[in-house]
Amino acid sequence: MPKALERKLAGRAARMGLRGERYRAYVYGTMRKAGWVPRRERASGRRRR
Repeated sequence: MPKALERKLAGRAARMGLRGERYRAYVYGTMRKAGWVPRRERASGRRRR
């Protein structure tokens, strides 16, 4: 994950009052929307548009 973006989103999620699973889902989902692809998907050749 791009660490700078992840830290920025983590701070935003904390300010929104998100905790636990919702916190992680916000960060992960927002990074996916920004175009980030997890390493396990890059390695297998599956790409999401």
